[in-house]
Amino acid sequence: MFEAGVVVAVIIALGQFVKGYLGAKYIPLVTMFLGIIGGYVYLPHQAIQDAVMNGVIMGLSSNGLFDMTKVIRK
Repeated sequence: MFEAGVVVAVIIALGQFVKGYLGAKYIPLVTMFLGIIGGYVYLPHQAIQDAVMNGVIMGLSSNGLFDMTKVIRK
């Protein structure tokens, strides 16, 4: 399985790709959805609740990580 950091990086990249089609205001929802999918598919889990929680954490961290890079650039 993959490390959570790699999955977060992929979620950030996919979120930036989708931003061109949906607009920036939907990116948190998209990354949350991608995080839940990534938590279920790519990370080991005992129950579905673990996978969803890991996915929510990855989706939120990908949003926060991208926002921090925007702040640093300004």
